[in-house]
Amino acid sequence: MATIFVLEDDPDLLHLYTRALSFRGYEVEYTNSAESAIAMLNDGAVSPDIAVLDMSMPGLPGSAVVNFIRNESDFQDLPIIVVSCDEDFRELLRNARVRFMTKPIELAELYTAVAQLAS
Repeated sequence: MATIFVLEDDPDLLHLYTRALSFRGYEVEYTNSAESAIAMLNDGAVSPDIAVLDMSMPGLPGSAVVNFIRNESDFQDLPIIVVSCDEDFRELLRNARVRFMTKPIELAELYTAVAQLAS
């Protein structure tokens, strides 16, 4: 089963996503800051098959993680699902090969997106 890396700073959503994906049989690694996500990917603490990334957060935005993945990491082809209520990120990341989902999302949407990318 695929390993999903979740970046979400809202503790309730982080709990929801990690529990829901774990319930579906995925191994889930997670963090609540972009800085931590970059460090985890850079030092090999995680080796994900798919990333689910929030964009708006304190400190670095999630788009910094997308840029790191696509330009500086060993995971340049990693499937990325961006989950954000800020539509400006859709335009900002239009060339980054991401699947954009607008908050609030239904868990069924997340399950479908992850299943499609995991196959």
